[in-house]
Amino acid sequence: MNVLLTMGFETAYFRYSADKNISHRVFHTAFWYVFANALTFLLAVHLLNIPIARVFDYNENPEYIIYFAWMAFFDAICMVPFAYLRFTNQPVRYAAIKIIQNIFQVGLVVVFFFVIPKEFFQKIGMESNVSYPFVANVIASFFGMLLLFPIIRQVKWFFDWKLFRKMFNYGYPIMIAGLAFVTNENLDKILLRDMIDASEAGAYNGCYKIATLMILMVTAYRLGVEPFFFKKAMDEDAKKSYADVMLYFVMFCGFALVALLGNLDWIKKIIIPNPDYWIAIKIVPIIVIANFFFGVYYNLSTWYKVTDRTYVGTIVSWIGAGATIFFNILFIPKIGFIASAWATLIAYGLMMLISYFWGQSSYRIPYKTRKILLYMILSIGFGILGYHFSENSFIIGNLFVIAYVAIVYSIEKKSLKLLKEQSVKN
Repeated sequence: MNVLLTMGFETAYFRYSADKNISHRVFHTAFWYVFANALTFLLAVHLLNIPIARVFDYNENPEYIIYFAWMAFFDAICMVPFAYLRFTNQPVRYAAIKIIQNIFQVGLVVVFFFVIPKEFFQKIGMESNVSYPFVANVIASFFGMLLLFPIIRQVKWFFDWKLFRKMFNYGYPIMIAGLAFVTNENLDKILLRDMIDASEAGAYNGCYKIATLMILMVTAYRLGVEPFFFKKAMDEDAKKSYADVMLYFVMFCGFALVALLGNLDWIKKIIIPNPDYWIAIKIVPIIVIANFFFGVYYNLSTWYKVTDRTYVGTIVSWIGAGATIFFNILFIPKIGFIASAWATLIAYGLMMLISYFWGQSSYRIPYKTRKILLYMILSIGFGILGYHFSENSFIIGNLFVIAYVAIVYSIEKKSLKLLKEQSVKN
């Protein structure tokens, strides 16, 4: 619902705010459109709560649907203010609000379960403790909106219809692409729950948490780099900057890949201490590499965003989603949960390759392709070797990390020295 309610207006906000002459109009227009979307959705869910609950088999607890509607409502309202913080170079404030909001939510859950008597909740109609995290999430979402109120109060009663049409035409293909991303990320868990043994599906989900470490890195990168891409778009050296950013991303993400897989043996004991889940540990290298590919794809997606050809993202993303659907349905019955991991890798690998070749033919960026390929092959190769040896030796697993860093440093030594000299001059 977050994808549908925001309608790609986060990226549209970055795209049109790059023009300083209209950035204030973009801010107001984007906020009111998303607000109207979210409010319409919230009212519709309240009116159709019981029929929706029947469709999703929540007849006994239709209030769950209401809880999720309020979560989606508050999250959608916060989208533009959060985008504003990212675009105006306020990452510390952005991170602080996110962290405070999440600590507040965790604290509420703890208080609900261990401090407030159960009888109190029963008096107000919350019979099941399953409701506690849902209600805590709703309150935390509202609290997040309060933390953003200094930004929200800057919104004026202003709506530019002409600008809105441009933003909508730019954003809706991104929304459709976002639905494909949701399919790639979540279809495997949904299908596995119904197609294989419940314990194996649980083990898959448990081990997927380890790969989340890589996903978090890629997500953090995405949050920071998207505003930069649009701000840089009008500069003469924009393409060179995009190429440099890609190279550094591959270098550092490659290091994260080797470090994670080379230390997997002790990391798994911390994140998933129950050995019963380790039957699915073999999915971790595949999912980690898949998300490495997704990070590269995200860099490559720059060309169609800055050239206003967002329909390309829709096509590429749904090719990836099609691969996910096809390989999951075809191979889960034959080889089990490992099919879902390979489906994710194939989907993101396809998206990466298609975006690269399409982009280079339409908006050529001077990527240092040989270096990028070298670092990708090195990191994936060392990562897989580290994964195989890390179970027997912590030292051997980390030798591959050291080897990767040493090779990259020896190749990039001159470039790093130049960067250091430039930073000193500045």
